[in-house]
Amino acid sequence: MRHIYLAVATACGALLLQGCLSSGGSGSSRPVETEKVDLSDFDVESAAYCDHTVLGHCLYPFPNNLFTREDGSTPTGLRIDFDIRAMPVAQPVDMPASPDNTRFVPIRTTEATPIEPTQWNRNDGFSPGSMLLAHLPGIDLERTGAVRITDIEPSLDPDAPVLVINASTLERQLIWVELDANNTDPAEQALIIRPARNFEEGNRYIAVVRNARDAEGELLPVNELFRAYRDGIDTGEPVFEARREAMEDIFAILEQAGVERGELTLAWDFTIASQQSLTERLLAIRDDAFARLAGASPSFRITEVRDNPASGLSRNIKGTFDVPNYLNQTGGGVGATFNYASDDPDALPQTLGEDVVRAGFRCQIPLATTDFAQADVQTARAAIYGHGLFGESSYNISGGEFGSSNVRAMQSEHNIMFCATDWIGMSQEDILAGNIHQIMADLTGLPRQLDRSQQGLLNFMFLAELLQHPDGFASADEFRHHGQLVYDPTEVFYDGNSQGGILGGALIATAPNLHRGVLGVPGSNYSLLLRRYGPFEQRFAPVLYAAYPDGLDQSLNFALMQMLWDRAENNGYLSHLAGRHLPNTPADKHVLLHVALGDFQVTQWSAEVMARTIGAAVHEPTARLGESPDSNPLFAIPRIEQYPHHGHGMMIWDSGAKVERDGGGWSGNDFPPTINKGPGADFGNDPHSSPRSTVAARQQKSAFMQRDGAVTDVCGDAPCYSDDYTGVSRLP
Repeated sequence: MRHIYLAVATACGALLLQGCLSSGGSGSSRPVETEKVDLSDFDVESAAYCDHTVLGHCLYPFPNNLFTREDGSTPTGLRIDFDIRAMPVAQPVDMPASPDNTRFVPIRTTEATPIEPTQWNRNDGFSPGSMLLAHLPGIDLERTGAVRITDIEPSLDPDAPVLVINASTLERQLIWVELDANNTDPAEQALIIRPARNFEEGNRYIAVVRNARDAEGELLPVNELFRAYRDGIDTGEPVFEARREAMEDIFAILEQAGVERGELTLAWDFTIASQQSLTERLLAIRDDAFARLAGASPSFRITEVRDNPASGLSRNIKGTFDVPNYLNQTGGGVGATFNYASDDPDALPQTLGEDVVRAGFRCQIPLATTDFAQADVQTARAAIYGHGLFGESSYNISGGEFGSSNVRAMQSEHNIMFCATDWIGMSQEDILAGNIHQIMADLTGLPRQLDRSQQGLLNFMFLAELLQHPDGFASADEFRHHGQLVYDPTEVFYDGNSQGGILGGALIATAPNLHRGVLGVPGSNYSLLLRRYGPFEQRFAPVLYAAYPDGLDQSLNFALMQMLWDRAENNGYLSHLAGRHLPNTPADKHVLLHVALGDFQVTQWSAEVMARTIGAAVHEPTARLGESPDSNPLFAIPRIEQYPHHGHGMMIWDSGAKVERDGGGWSGNDFPPTINKGPGADFGNDPHSSPRSTVAARQQKSAFMQRDGAVTDVCGDAPCYSDDYTGVSRLP
């Protein structure tokens, strides 16, 4: 299956370039009928569900319109059509519980199981943040001239050897190219092309690799089936010839774009999913759930109140609230997936009767508001806090990330009452129950995470409604002092960090009652983030790589997972923070990105993709100019020209260069790795928490989290240095 043997007559010479082709009536090229090919040693049957223009893997190159079918009922006119025989196969896993610092239960599977593609085949296209995958063993990116992450502008050049073109507009896409640094064996090493700005929903693109070269500078051999298409050689096989018209369309578009056919090493097309396909499930449950409220407040109950729980706080209030349950288990617990009434790929989630998800909440009232003893009330702003990776906010009455010193400092310094609930699907209970690692052992189970994550986004919207509705928290005595409400219910803001920055953009883009939020150390596109996440090798790779040991499978799996992750994280919603608001959604949405330079956990490269996609402007100057590995830092990201800035903003907080401390350890950190791996211990001190721990950053967040807020200047004419940089709080 992995090899094609073509015995080709040389009537047109060995290269069989474009000039040897017969021309069709409309300028297209017909196969040269005198040429013969021998496919006797090739598994032609698999060509019904594999693309053999890349021999290393059935589903490469990826994403790929070959793996779609026509469907006039979808906005793109296509439907994903993965065949289970083409999908990666999970191998049996028998893994004991992890060391204490990574926290996963024993994982044991006993059968080899292909990924079941039903959920993928609901989509009408591929991810707007798609990582493009090919397999060209022996390719040398430097010799080829492929654009790298350290200088992305040349990807727009007419002669770029690796490029992606919009098939309708012929506009070149901003990209970078990398080889998978996690698998260095050429037989298992994927060539990865990444968008530096997300692809546009519903659009068709063509990916091109031309004149690919090896380490000696020699041209790589061209896959023989692709050469047959490119050079008009009749394969003699109906299953291959059935694709020729589609390939000719690709070549014709490339010719219009100035790409010479005879230079092509590989080319293929793919279509990005529509807005409807990406967002309809979350929007459907949102619209249905709020319609069920019929103007009333969500039901809630207070279960615990603790006064003076920690420094800077006067009261913690804990309780639960009810949200319609769109999952298929009573109460919507760990492992539940959406409740669909049928197997129709266009079916939308429905409530499980009258069942509800009983979501936990916790609210923290700062002393700056009142001490609930004798002081008057200084009315607080209301905001929702979004916790980090697999954390929790609602169970522990006073501790955890939500009770951390930087959150309390934000509240104390700026008189904000934070309330929080858990990102179910990606909360502590999901990891402790083993659900996340069980999914990694068999990716068919991915909806057990992402469907609950969409329910979790709805839970956050209901929490915002409780803060605003007069019959919500405003009706409870626990939120009053001498009868006076301690917070302002007229507007609710959002502040989230890490995972709270990765999911928070999706929340802001879709919530009917949240307009403005701060995304701390944010990212987009887990397929870009996870392998660049420093602890990935310890926390998640052991199970995932044991189940899928083949290197090409490993890269493909991230691309496949992203197609579903889009439904519940920033990546599927970024374009709707860029001015195209979603149906039944207010248009006035603004976000502020607080990025940590060299972040070990959420790579800053991802935040840059976010900024380009949503049109966020960045503070200038940025950090340590002249030292960055990027020869053209922050290309295609506008600069903030005047403060206050009223659009989306991005601030890159710098903790300083890596310096060894007396007695061991580091202060500061290096710039981020330029390969698709996370930073090691030798990169210095992880700055992931630095922005939220910086006084000036909190001041800027507070100014932004106002009804008519804007991005204010807290850095002056210098880069934005975190308090870690000098060891003292810094304001200009």
